[in-house]
Amino acid sequence: MKDILLRLTRIRREPVAGRTLGELIFGMILIDLSLAVIGTAVLPGRWFFLLGITVGTAFAIALLINMYDSIETALSMNERRARNYGSLHGALRIAVTAVLLGLAIWLSVYSFAGAALAVASIKVSGLLHGPFSRLFSKMLGEPEPPKDSGSEPENSGGASAGTDNESNNESNNESNNEDDEDELPPFIKKRLKKR
Repeated sequence: MKDILLRLTRIRREPVAGRTLGELIFGMILIDLSLAVIGTAVLPGRWFFLLGITVGTAFAIALLINMYDSIETALSMNERRARNYGSLHGALRIAVTAVLLGLAIWLSVYSFAGAALAVASIKVSGLLHGPFSRLFSKMLGEPEPPKDSGSEPENSGGASAGTDNESNNESNNESNNEDDEDELPPFIKKRLKKR
């Protein structure tokens, strides 16, 4: 199992992106497995549902990898080409998903339900990325990253201390924005200067 999880992290060359992609796929597979167990236990068309969720899961993994590749490719282009490239690939993904769901509903409403749930698991896996990431790390035997204490420093200055902190936060945000602008690509800097 550990070998399979390590292979998931090496889907792409970039280690951080490969790790995130592997965690998302891991989450999708867990979600789809739980849906497959529930669906086959409850639904009368269990084999069609199982077929739909299996094909839908494979399709959703390919869709997720394609999204990653599209974003990575678009980042190396200028603004206009990146927008066109992203729009084209987004439209292609929507069209191919519509074909898959159309074939699934032609086969059976249960296979449509399975395929639709599997494709939707991309979003659910993204929303639950934190817990899936921790579980992924545990299964690999990695130590958990330290958690934030979540405590804020206490104010002892009464009501006026709140306004002082607010003005300090605003000045810190302004200086952070200036630092962030130095790291932006040139075409974004031009747009910010026009404002």
